[in-house]
Amino acid sequence: MITQNFIAKIEGHGELIVDFKNERARLAVHEGERLFEGILVGRTAQEAYWITPRICGVCPVAHNLASLAAIENAYGIEVNETTRLLRLLMKCGQNLQSHILHLFFLALPDYLGVDSGFELEKKNPNVFKNALILKDIADKIIYTVGGRNVHPTTTTMGGFNKIPSKNDLQKLLKFLEKTAKTAKWAAELSRKLEYPALNTDLELVAKKNDKIISNKNETISVKNYKENISEEVKNYSTAKFGKFNNREIMVGALARIALSKNSKKIAKKYGLNFNNPFHNIPAQLIEILKYHNLAVKITKKLLIIEMNSEIIKPSLNPLLEGIGAIEAPRGGLYHEIHLNEKGVITYANIITPTVQNLSSIEKSANDLLCQTKNKTEEERKKLLIMLIRAYDPCLSCSTH
Repeated sequence: MITQNFIAKIEGHGELIVDFKNERARLAVHEGERLFEGILVGRTAQEAYWITPRICGVCPVAHNLASLAAIENAYGIEVNETTRLLRLLMKCGQNLQSHILHLFFLALPDYLGVDSGFELEKKNPNVFKNALILKDIADKIIYTVGGRNVHPTTTTMGGFNKIPSKNDLQKLLKFLEKTAKTAKWAAELSRKLEYPALNTDLELVAKKNDKIISNKNETISVKNYKENISEEVKNYSTAKFGKFNNREIMVGALARIALSKNSKKIAKKYGLNFNNPFHNIPAQLIEILKYHNLAVKITKKLLIIEMNSEIIKPSLNPLLEGIGAIEAPRGGLYHEIHLNEKGVITYANIITPTVQNLSSIEKSANDLLCQTKNKTEEERKKLLIMLIRAYDPCLSCSTH
């Protein structure tokens, strides 16, 4: 029997097509293509980092920062320490924002015995209260640095149009210190939830500095991302399916922790299983504490140093081709921009985290079907939907 199920509580529109007889599953993405790469061609370099954030309302800061990095790489711009720290602080806020939205309003209801995040207020008011506190701090971080909660306005090529005052940063630090217990609570919550069992051979990939690394002991330069990350068009989906050297990979919170220097210690403390994609859920809860702590550290450093608002100009002999890569909430995000001598974009390429995850989602779904033969069809369908949510797909980004 083949069933088709539209998936609720994910970012975007998708459908799971399951053939229970042959134990095969396919993820059909039904988002309309918006062709942002084509839209960028013919636009000026300075327009890129205003246009690409409109790909997604959940992770606009990530697209803004990736486009800025690509443009600055093309122009040979090395930003100063103040700009670097402020952008890193923005990224903390972005990853917090996205994780909190996904966890408490989309994925965690499956684990907390409620139908939706809105039921938390009545059935689990403490969780709901803490979710709002965490969402508030994430918004405050981005507002303080970026000028507003969504789609930042202060960033510009080479720096910032406006940097926050020391007074603004002091207020932010006080609020961060006040909410530290709530961030710790999120990480502890990860140990109190029960996750479905699934054992799949996950290849986990993350960007670290100027390298892309895999838990299969493979490391490549970000400059070669296009030679190693391929995209495939399938006739049942409007999104491309990505692979890393022709292998299915998982990117995102679980991959970042697995590839961190403290991975074994963190896994032991929180019971993480790097071969179970459902454990991307506790990984995101753990990262809430990580990014909150990092935001505190960065804010303290900004308060100590003499902040420099200088906007760095392009070099005299730029290459006019640049790549910007960052770890967005869902994993490695790659923007590539080519410019002509007038600063007009002649080529643009974007590979998003969800594109890279789609092939892995299907692989894990097929593994789940093979490992749950003793369960009813309804039970398996529920597990499959929970599995897709665990990956935190952004189907809007996947059809950019």
